[in-house]
Amino acid sequence: MKELLFYTIDKNYIKYLSKFENNVSYNKEDFGHSRPYLGIVLKIEGYEYFAPLYYYKDHYKKYKNNPSFFVVYDKGKKPLAIIKFSAMIPVPCNIKVTSLLDFNKEEKKYQDLISAEYRYINSNKEEIYKRANKMYIAVTKHKRNFLKTIACNFKLLEMQSEKYTSDKNLN
Repeated sequence: MKELLFYTIDKNYIKYLSKFENNVSYNKEDFGHSRPYLGIVLKIEGYEYFAPLYYYKDHYKKYKNNPSFFVVYDKGKKPLAIIKFSAMIPVPCNIKVTSLLDFNKEEKKYQDLISAEYRYINSNKEEIYKRANKMYIAVTKHKRNFLKTIACNFKLLEMQSEKYTSDKNLN
C-alpha cells in the first residue's frame, strides 16, 4: 500500500466547494491562524479525496467510535489529532489544488508533531482506508443514517469538483 503523505489544499478551492456544502472545513489561516490546513489524500471509488487532519481536542473523547473519524496517537498513546472522514473533499485530478507539505518551512515543535502523526498514520494505513471507504459508502449508498447528517455530500462535491476542473480548463 502506498505511503500516505501530508498535503495542504488551495484555499480558493475550499471556498468554491463551501458554496455548495456547509460541512466543508475552512483553512485555519482564513481565521487569523497561520497553521496550514493539513490532510492526507486517499483514493476512494475512483476519486482522490483530501481527508483533513484536526488537532486533537478534549471534546473528541465524547465521539462514539464510527467511521467518520480516526484518532492519531503518539508512541505513548496520547491522542494528537483526528482525521475527519466526514469532512473529506474530492480533489480534481488534472488541476493542482493540493501541495505536499514542506516540513522544512515549519518550526521544530510542529515538525516533531507532524513526524509523530506521519509515523502513526502510515503504520495504520489499512484501517484508515477501511474507515474512509466505509464512510463514503454510508453517505453515498445508504438512504438514511446518522453519518449522512454529519458528513459532506460526497456525490455533490464530486460533481462540483468536475465543474471546477472544466471551468479552470476553459480559462
